[in-house]
Amino acid sequence: MVKRVLNGILILLVLMVAYLGVAIAATYFNKDIRTVFRKSDTPPVNPAGPELRVMSWNLGYAGLGEESDFKADGGQMLLPPSKAVVEKNLDGITATLTENPVDIYLLQETAGAGLLNRSIDVRDRVASTLSDWSMFFSSDIGSKLLPTPVRLDHGPATFNRLSNTKPEIIRLPSEPEPIMGFIPRHYHVQVSDVIVAGQAWSVINLHLAAFDEGGDTRFEQVNAVFELAQKLHAKGKTVVIGGDWNMRLTDTDFPSTSTEDALFWIHDFPKDKLPKGWKLVFDETVPTVRTNERPFKTDENYRTIIDGLLVSPDVDVVSVKGIDLGFQYTDHQPAVFTLKKRTNP
Repeated sequence: MVKRVLNGILILLVLMVAYLGVAIAATYFNKDIRTVFRKSDTPPVNPAGPELRVMSWNLGYAGLGEESDFKADGGQMLLPPSKAVVEKNLDGITATLTENPVDIYLLQETAGAGLLNRSIDVRDRVASTLSDWSMFFSSDIGSKLLPTPVRLDHGPATFNRLSNTKPEIIRLPSEPEPIMGFIPRHYHVQVSDVIVAGQAWSVINLHLAAFDEGGDTRFEQVNAVFELAQKLHAKGKTVVIGGDWNMRLTDTDFPSTSTEDALFWIHDFPKDKLPKGWKLVFDETVPTVRTNERPFKTDENYRTIIDGLLVSPDVDVVSVKGIDLGFQYTDHQPAVFTLKKRTNP
């Protein structure tokens, strides 16, 4: 009897190891970008005037609020402290989105239920909150064949109330080595075409690399973005590119006690490579990111600005406002931009 039980356990262990091996191989060799597109039941909005309002915000999969640090940044944690913390973060995120309605939300690090958010479906909750906006999600990190508690389902999401047309995906250069040796990251941008006051706009959601050696992949990616943006502009589109550049967009001097060890990932945006007439847009008074070597405390964690817009020469910036949430809900802070097409570029 004992021998039969031991044989059963051994067979079960072999099957589990085989299953894990198949899942790892399927994840490693996966080249696809999984997408989720949901049309809104509400007809697209026709803007009353020439202005386009956009928000950019990295949600940190609702797992990187003020209580969290992160191992890859020099901290101790790989996961959020608890499910309750994720719920708290998500409540704050959805409240902020509701309180700041815009035409297009450019969100990064949204995620389905999985490992990083303790099986809470952040993407679905945000989509329910923004039910009047069409939603397009595309995975930059995704596992295959793994159950929900250890699943990875992570990427940017664009919420758009001006169009119910599915955005286009354009791939970007990737890091040479996969995460943890077997999880490839599929970098890309989402390109949404909308009409504002009879004019064609392309609004692009992006999230560039953060941990590439020496920033090499980031610089390749930003060059690819410049090339794409100029092609779209040459076709007569007014172009807006927003999101997490993972590059310092401007010099900042927000107080901090972080050491240089916590700043290893920071590189400056190559402003000298900007196409002529194109400009970066951000609120220089409000930091958009903090370091994660420790949980957040004001004036201790290093803070800077890496999130913002790049706009084509025919864009006038009506206003830009960073929203200072004290990094309560994520390690990034949102900004809202009001733009319009210049009549005489």
